[in-house]
Amino acid sequence: MTRAPASRAIEHTPLWLKLSSYLVLSDEEKSYLSDLERTIVREPPRTDLLQQGERYRDVRIMRDGWAIRHKALPDGRRQVVNFVLPGDLIGMYCTLFESADHSVTTLTAVEVASFPPERIGELFRSFPRLAAALAWSGAREEAIVAERLLSLGRRTALERTAHLIVELLRRLSIVNMAADGHFVLPVTQEILADALGLSIVHINRTLRRLRDSGLIELNGQRITVNDVRQLASVGQFDELYLHLIRAPRRLERAFSGAHHHNGARPDGEDRPKA
Repeated sequence: MTRAPASRAIEHTPLWLKLSSYLVLSDEEKSYLSDLERTIVREPPRTDLLQQGERYRDVRIMRDGWAIRHKALPDGRRQVVNFVLPGDLIGMYCTLFESADHSVTTLTAVEVASFPPERIGELFRSFPRLAAALAWSGAREEAIVAERLLSLGRRTALERTAHLIVELLRRLSIVNMAADGHFVLPVTQEILADALGLSIVHINRTLRRLRDSGLIELNGQRITVNDVRQLASVGQFDELYLHLIRAPRRLERAFSGAHHHNGARPDGEDRPKA
């Protein structure tokens, strides 16, 4: 573990980009986010940031790199339940639960910021709009896990794989880590197998099918989606579960006093993220 200076301006951090896709943040709220990301460490690949059954410690913000959330049976068999991408939080619910019900392990070298759990209460007291945006982020992750359950139970191998690729593309686009269908996928076929409930042989065969059909290109860890609409159709992908919207009017009305205090302006209409 190495410590790094918090050199990036808050406007450029993945968390700021992610929350700003939902809510127009005030300068005071941006400053508070910047303060939450003040303590930064770097960790190498295959590091456990959180272990199933251990007591929660700090809340972590992923700033760079990839990790997986996973659960394991006593005999070691593992299910990857989600990918932790830049802008995601680890241990957000540490004030509600004492022990972690899942593990988080890095896939690549990562940069994470951390802050003590006590600041969650401070956040809800002093910055309720920002707390609502973080609650939106947590609710969206629950929706992603529910969608993954649907994939495991009802989608075919081809549909599961296509759906996951489109989902990752959309999530990475929000934090400026994907453009024109290109993104880096630092995931082994073993990890994909654990995420999609398939064998490595089946994963290899399915990726070859998608590549041979011209829907994707693979060059090492770099993936290019040539036809997002068609790939989404193959995966029966409906992005409703990602909740790529601006905050609804009722949320702004509920916190009208708070956003007046913090200097933010209401956004007005619900609308899909472009």
